[in-house]
Amino acid sequence: MSAGITHMDRFMRVYAEVQEFLLGDAVGRFELDENRKRYLKQMMDTTCLGGKYNRGICVVDVAEAMAKDSQADAATTERVLHDACVCGWMIELLQAHFLVEDDIMDHSKTRRGKPCWYLHPGVTTQVAINDGLILLAWASQMALHYFADRPFLAEVMRVFHDVDMTTTLGQLYDVTSMVDSAKLDANVAHANTTDYIEFTVFNHRRIVVYKTAYYTYWLPLVMGLLVSQTVEKVDNEATHKIAMLMGEYFQVQDDVMDCFTPPDKLGKIGTDIEDAKCSWLAVTFLETAPADKVAEFKANYGFDDAEKVAVIKKLYSEANMLDRFSKYEEGVVVEVERLLAALETQNVAFARSVKVLWSKTYKRQK
Repeated sequence: MSAGITHMDRFMRVYAEVQEFLLGDAVGRFELDENRKRYLKQMMDTTCLGGKYNRGICVVDVAEAMAKDSQADAATTERVLHDACVCGWMIELLQAHFLVEDDIMDHSKTRRGKPCWYLHPGVTTQVAINDGLILLAWASQMALHYFADRPFLAEVMRVFHDVDMTTTLGQLYDVTSMVDSAKLDANVAHANTTDYIEFTVFNHRRIVVYKTAYYTYWLPLVMGLLVSQTVEKVDNEATHKIAMLMGEYFQVQDDVMDCFTPPDKLGKIGTDIEDAKCSWLAVTFLETAPADKVAEFKANYGFDDAEKVAVIKKLYSEANMLDRFSKYEEGVVVEVERLLAALETQNVAFARSVKVLWSKTYKRQK
């Protein structure tokens, strides 16, 4: 594979290679028939392709920058870039796994401008749940195959599965955020909260950090360092801080776009209001809203009713939530720039890679 090709071209070529391995492995080891092989290829293509690939490409960016910084020879750099693409696709498969399951949990209708996987005509909810589990299992199979003789295999597997666990707990915080936590009991039916007392800054931050920041920002950065074997050249604490900050901002952007960005531009239909999500908009609104507006919010939030959703959006508009987001964003920019400057004093190559990731996040439109 030529060193002159773009990261995206390289990344997509490795996708084809990985897919061929995974499907062939299933045929050889698990007696997969041709019909189900065709179905699994459709499933992998539909759920894994069509996004921005920022997580996966970040691994490649970091790995290449650190390999150059280490003055690795051409053969070593080529191997590192291939390993980085494999790790990148591990994260993209993890993302696909989360999206398949999350769309079912949230009763979402569209994803990337198309029906969610579970809503495809030939896919039932039951099959889609299992498909999501296959995507997750595939990620591990990739690592075990391609990194069998690599010194970083154990650490790649450890951080990957640790982040998987972290994200599922973040999802637990998310899907139970609309319930009074004292009433959580598997054996007792419960309705959504009516007082929203647990819609706090702390609870929102806990959701977004664990649900989004680790697998979207921290994991790609660390994977890039692992495959280039340069972890010791970077301050781990500083890396963690900026990953958490960017990840929290990324999810706040999502919360705002879910409400204010048209579905044709966003690629999906937002449902945070109907699902009574503990979103940044809801938490920030409730912090300062007068009593009468809070009462109006409580009477209309969490209903799958177009008129009630319109009331909530009107409340947000009247409270100038977009302006408040802009002020929040300005504060994030200042802190990111401060942390980037600190990273730059330790390793310029790594700091540049983080800047690339930040440039793909700041002011994104979807």
